[in-house]
Amino acid sequence: RQAASARRMIVLRLLIVALLIAVAASALAWVVTGNRRYLQWIGRIVRFALAAGVLFALLYVVERLVLR
Repeated sequence: RQAASARRMIVLRLLIVALLIAVAASALAWVVTGNRRYLQWIGRIVRFALAAGVLFALLYVVERLVLR
């Protein structure tokens, strides 16, 4: 049970790092090119991250309620 939780946390941390790298790369691309398309990408990435975070939190709450 703890091993599954540890794996989930590792995956979550890797996703957060990947999202941060994607935002940084898009911001750098915008600074270099001035193309607003990269700002739109940042917006999409942030919206995806928020949606994924809310989903993860809901699954965590449901898991805690079910396993009580």
